[in-house]
Amino acid sequence: MPAEIWLHIGLPKSGTSTLQKHLLTHREALAAQGVTYVTPKGKTSCNDLAVAMNKSRDDLGKMAANLNTALETCETSRAFLSSEMFYGMTPEALFAVLPVLKVKSLKVLTYLRRQDKYIEAKYLQKAKNLRFLGSIDAFIERFSGSGSDYAAQLAPWQDLAGVTLVPRILERPRLTGGDVVSDVYALLGLDPPEPEESADNNVSPGIHRVQLLQAAAAAGLADPRRLQRNLAAKFPQDPKDRGPILSQTERRAYLAAHDKGNSTLCARFFPDQAQLFDTADLEHDTAGPGIPAFTEAQLTEVTRLLVALKSLA
Repeated sequence: MPAEIWLHIGLPKSGTSTLQKHLLTHREALAAQGVTYVTPKGKTSCNDLAVAMNKSRDDLGKMAANLNTALETCETSRAFLSSEMFYGMTPEALFAVLPVLKVKSLKVLTYLRRQDKYIEAKYLQKAKNLRFLGSIDAFIERFSGSGSDYAAQLAPWQDLAGVTLVPRILERPRLTGGDVVSDVYALLGLDPPEPEESADNNVSPGIHRVQLLQAAAAAGLADPRRLQRNLAAKFPQDPKDRGPILSQTERRAYLAAHDKGNSTLCARFFPDQAQLFDTADLEHDTAGPGIPAFTEAQLTEVTRLLVALKSLA
């Protein structure tokens, strides 16, 4: 049984897919260095466990039992579990499913992305999959920031016996090696990973493409997920085409709403830092949002055009 267990709880949209794919691909090499990457059989991460917990699926008991057994019989000194969907879950909920976590030294790892960037990425992710229809303002209002209050979300993990909370800031200069994979290796005391071609394995499209995907779905033309994968493969977007939605003023206001919590986390975990996140890019105004979204009238016309094309086809 490992002497130490690492539980990676996200955030969502903080390089988790890239990290999980890397850990799975290099599972044998990690084990040789004393780290076992634990997932449900045949899965890249523990996301299936989180889904089963959230939906009370029938296979939850069997999956949890297999994971507990995998941890209890683990022959390396450290074990590592990862799911961005663990973010926001209470320790009690996870301990009930994985009681082995309670009896070992547990390190809870999370990567914090500046709130304005996080909420933008979260919105685009939900919108591209048609899990939310509407503007980013409506998304923020409906979901109360969707977990943007990091201090409140992480509070249940603090001061638990046997638990060490390890928050990291998702900014290249503050990550060992400049990326999440290298940073995790450093935290685990592993040799630096071999350089690999950098790729975001779960990149969200820009706002225009998201809106067009939704219009295609509304016209009954295609499944938006399959269409997005096809578009991404044939016509990958330049980063500038996936530019920001929020204006500088909106970003500052969104961050200001979380200033108290951010200051609390900074004082506790990063006492050598003046503030939790780098905000140098917000010091000067730009001419509005980077890429204004299509208006409702424009999208209506696009949808009408797609419906007409479908009828002709």
